[in-house]
Amino acid sequence: MKKLMKCIMVAFCLAVAVAFAAGVQTTNVQAKKKVTYKLKKGTLTIKGKGNMPKKIKVKKSKVKKIVIKKGVKNISNNAFKNFKKVTKVTIPKTVKKIGVDAFYGTAIKKLTIPTKATKIGEGFVDKCKKLDFLTLPGSFSVVDKKGKPIRYNYYSLGTNLDTVTFNTNLDYNVAGYFKTYNFVTSTSDPNFKSFDGVIYTKDGSGIVRVPSGRDTIALREGCTVFNVSSVIYTNGNGFVCKDLVRVTLPTSLAKVNDEAYPDKNKTSSRKLDIITDKTNLEIPQIVVLKNVFEMTAETLAKKFPTRINNDSGFCVGDGKYLIIGDGQAESKIPAGITTVCDRAYSGVAVNKAVLPSSVETIDNNAFAYTTLSEINLENVKNIGKYAFAGTQLAKVELPAAITSIPDYTFYDCNDLKEVVINGELKTVGASAFRNTYINLGDFLTSNTKLETVGKAAFQNVPWSNITIPANIKTVGANAFAESNNTKFVLIKGSTAGFDMKAFGVKNNVTYQFEQGMSQAWVTPDIDSYTTKKALKISLGWDKVSEVNGYEIWVAKDINLKKGVKKYTAKYNEKSKNISITKKKAKGLKYVGIRAYKTVDGKKVYSKWNINKL
Repeated sequence: MKKLMKCIMVAFCLAVAVAFAAGVQTTNVQAKKKVTYKLKKGTLTIKGKGNMPKKIKVKKSKVKKIVIKKGVKNISNNAFKNFKKVTKVTIPKTVKKIGVDAFYGTAIKKLTIPTKATKIGEGFVDKCKKLDFLTLPGSFSVVDKKGKPIRYNYYSLGTNLDTVTFNTNLDYNVAGYFKTYNFVTSTSDPNFKSFDGVIYTKDGSGIVRVPSGRDTIALREGCTVFNVSSVIYTNGNGFVCKDLVRVTLPTSLAKVNDEAYPDKNKTSSRKLDIITDKTNLEIPQIVVLKNVFEMTAETLAKKFPTRINNDSGFCVGDGKYLIIGDGQAESKIPAGITTVCDRAYSGVAVNKAVLPSSVETIDNNAFAYTTLSEINLENVKNIGKYAFAGTQLAKVELPAAITSIPDYTFYDCNDLKEVVINGELKTVGASAFRNTYINLGDFLTSNTKLETVGKAAFQNVPWSNITIPANIKTVGANAFAESNNTKFVLIKGSTAGFDMKAFGVKNNVTYQFEQGMSQAWVTPDIDSYTTKKALKISLGWDKVSEVNGYEIWVAKDINLKKGVKKYTAKYNEKSKNISITKKKAKGLKYVGIRAYKTVDGKKVYSKWNINKL
């Protein structure tokens, strides 16, 4: 019996020992998940699984090489800042984030950021004066110390790279972050390819980005499209290619494009010396060059001597394109001119323009923001965007050939009060008459073929009572928005193509819908905020005539089906304040409002107008 008890006790002790050992082993595994570091013979080794420590406490002058092992997920802010003797860094594929100023001031000559590291701290290679070669993902977010994205807003300061190589598909906007002489795209990139260190479209036909370190650039033969954003892109603090002074165009060039591949900032024109042996570019393409690169009439005549004539104050292309006006108060455009080109009178004084019968086209911005107060458009067939924006025209008579008024054509014409339409006008573009003083009621009712009114087309045009005839089928947001006075509008036709904010959200309009409640809507002005105790919603709305009241639903989803809270307002009310306790308001994101009318004992509803809180 004693032997049996002894055996039992031994077995018990062994079991406890095994269990204890197992516990110790588990602890060691967990410990291995922590990221640790060790400095030995000039090499700082960082290993483990997870995030790096916020601070590396070693003597900086002792570190010459940094090796980060697989499993480490991030490099901390300021991790190796001013480790001035570090010449080599190895980063594993597991790293997903690089901290702010992570390698600031080091002596590294080459650095590869893995493909998964799509969050990169601002200034991560600032003051790396010996860094020549940088490889990193083609798409990444620049983040601040808290990991929140910021805009690309400067070069890597104090670091002049030789080559930036992208190891994933490129977002061309990241190009503005680096001061470099060459770009190299990923071989698998489906959209872009680098030739001689410059980014082009995949087939090489269009130039996309020139590296910031270049002072001259010659577009490759075979390039047919000069995308001008490639050399005038900005980083928020000025042009990235600020040292660039000369661009040489190839004989293959056929088009100049000022719209493709724009940067996230607002770019503008700049002076550059354009060198070209190409003399058969279409004049409209030469005009784009002139506008973007601020080329004078003298320069144009010199660059394209067989195509452009600069005589008698007029700069004319191919004998029929007026590129630059003569600067006279009364500009008598020469006979034979068919087109007044984009920005022909930009910065040129003109009060009256006398057009010959040959002029058929007034191009985009042709007279924009000049002192023009008089022009005869009798034979004109085409008018471009912004053609007369900001001029001093008081009256305009449009010929029969004009059936559409483009976007912004008469925008900011503060003196414009009278418009005569001789043809069958069908379309008024976005902001076409915005900030003018035309008689809106007469304009709408007299143009019986008018079908489409663009966004903000008549915004800030004063009116009190207007009728929207049934021939108008489509109306954009804020098309008739005007803040002053109480207003009444009769809408005669279908509103299927109307934006519900066509009249703005100023709560000073009363609507009457001739086609009945099925065509009606209510326009809410919504202000919401959350306090410690409740969700507060303040609504105001434009009235609908001859209704019995309004329904207001607050819900979690845009279809107003989940977690709905219902409220009502009387027919003569124009506002309502709603307070929902924080507990009951959880998840509420949308508010919808509609009018209703009782017909034969039943409620008939208008369309829902649903808005996000």
